[in-house]
Amino acid sequence: MTASSPTAHVPERTCVACRTKRPQAELLRVSRDAAGGWQVAPGAQKGRTGRGAYVCADSPGCWTEKRLRRTFRGDAPAVNAALHAAPAAPA
Repeated sequence: MTASSPTAHVPERTCVACRTKRPQAELLRVSRDAAGGWQVAPGAQKGRTGRGAYVCADSPGCWTEKRLRRTFRGDAPAVNAALHAAPAAPA
C-alpha cells in the first residue's frame, strides 16, 4: 500500500433548473435578501446565511422563467431579472 495524499473535498450542488450536479464554484447562489428581493452571489462565496438555490453560472438557458418556475413559482420573473442584472453573471 502506497502513501498517497488525500484528494481535497469539492462540494457539489444541483442546479434547480436543469438538475445537473456540478462543483459549487461553477454555480450562482440565489437567495432572499432582508428587503424581500432576490440576491445573486457566486456559489463558492463564504459567509452566506439562510437557504439558497443554485443555478448554472455559464448556462443562461437555466435562467429562463419557465425553468425557474419549478423552484421559485410566482417569483421566477424577479429571479430571472436578478440573474441577468448580477455582476457575477457572464456576458
